[in-house]
Amino acid sequence: MDPVKILAGEEEVAAAVRALNDESRRQILHALRARPMSTSELCSFLEAQESEKDVKPQTVRYHLKELEKSGLIQQDGYAPAGNGASHVMTKVWRATAETIFIATGSLDDLPERVPAELERSLDLVGTLRPMGFSIPDETTLRELADHFHEQDELWRKGRERAKQILKEIPEIDPGVYIALRRILSVVLLDDSDFEKYCDVSRAMFYAFRKAYLDGKGENPKVY
Repeated sequence: MDPVKILAGEEEVAAAVRALNDESRRQILHALRARPMSTSELCSFLEAQESEKDVKPQTVRYHLKELEKSGLIQQDGYAPAGNGASHVMTKVWRATAETIFIATGSLDDLPERVPAELERSLDLVGTLRPMGFSIPDETTLRELADHFHEQDELWRKGRERAKQILKEIPEIDPGVYIALRRILSVVLLDDSDFEKYCDVSRAMFYAFRKAYLDGKGENPKVY
């Protein structure tokens, strides 16, 4: 079972909403998030929720079919029917994820990086000094902050194109979405901006690396 699943495509969202527009199906999904269960086990589970209600196996199978079509559950092998003495096998079902998000809007609202305003960049770079990094003067400090800021601005230029491509994927884990958005935001830059991004990143990381190597001998807490 996946830890998180997000349904974002229009058809997928509509199917999930239809599937969950029924109390019994919501109860089934809740049960299958706890553990895999067979149709007969789910019948017993639903009867326990409403002791006066006669739950028919064909009704449960219908509910399972609707939940499966919506991508909320899936088959998880077979188990012996009844007490296990029979050779008859029954399907076992499980939820597709521990947590399922149904996105009625855009994934664009997933967390972004904090914007790298220049003053905030200066604070970030300046914080490296107490950690033992050797940043010799204010000019070097500002150059590093400028690199950090420029890299962030370039990444944001490609972000909108990355979002448009990712919108075409109907189903995607939010963690994967954020990682792909970051990668595509750089890959989709035009040639000039891509080269500039690589140059700025290289200069920035080499400068940080030099500051680390020059300073770590002075501060044993930096490893």
